[in-house]
Amino acid sequence: MALIALLLALAAAQSPPPQAAPPAPIVALSDDQGELDRAVTLIHDGKPAEAIAVLDALNDRNDRIYARETKQIYCARSAAEGILYAGMAAQRKKPAVVTPQTYCYGIFLKGFALIDLHRSDEAKVYLERAVALAPNNSHFIGELAEWYKSRRNWSQARELFQRALGAAEFSPQDHKDFDKRRALRGLAFILVEDGKLDKAEALYRQCLSIDPNDESAKAELDYIAQQRGKKI
Repeated sequence: MALIALLLALAAAQSPPPQAAPPAPIVALSDDQGELDRAVTLIHDGKPAEAIAVLDALNDRNDRIYARETKQIYCARSAAEGILYAGMAAQRKKPAVVTPQTYCYGIFLKGFALIDLHRSDEAKVYLERAVALAPNNSHFIGELAEWYKSRRNWSQARELFQRALGAAEFSPQDHKDFDKRRALRGLAFILVEDGKLDKAEALYRQCLSIDPNDESAKAELDYIAQQRGKKI
């Protein structure tokens, strides 16, 4: 998983929770963001075990706060995403609240740190939990898709990357393009594995139409060209 995804998670976590109602936001503890920043720095510095210690304290504290919450809990990183959850709650006629983003990002980052410790089997639980709290967070969905991709579970990875692509429409504006490109690259990677090079190439070129400097897409297009050369 690319380091930029982690940095984007931190950037997203720093924006304020949506104020759409219902559901109503819950106020975060003032030091939660500082603890997240500290954990991100530790992961960046190659100290995932120390980061987990920080995240465990943060997550345990927040879990206690929300333990008695009987409403459906969501965690949104944009106003659009929060409004979507409000609509979902209304449609299901189930009261809901939106937690501060620090709640779901603390859970998500623990999964990220566990992967850095080569404990990816354990990480899956935390990635799934983050997605459950933020079912339209393209970043979270994309990371879970990567988890399945790493295990060559193409069908599940494809479904999640497709879901991440749709969810990118609700991403904060400054993260929308990244989330779209990541989902497109994931889908293209699976197409390459299926031998569908033309379709994969189209998706990678779509990435370049969004960002001409997408080096990952360029590298994959070079790989496709090499594969075609081998078939001549």
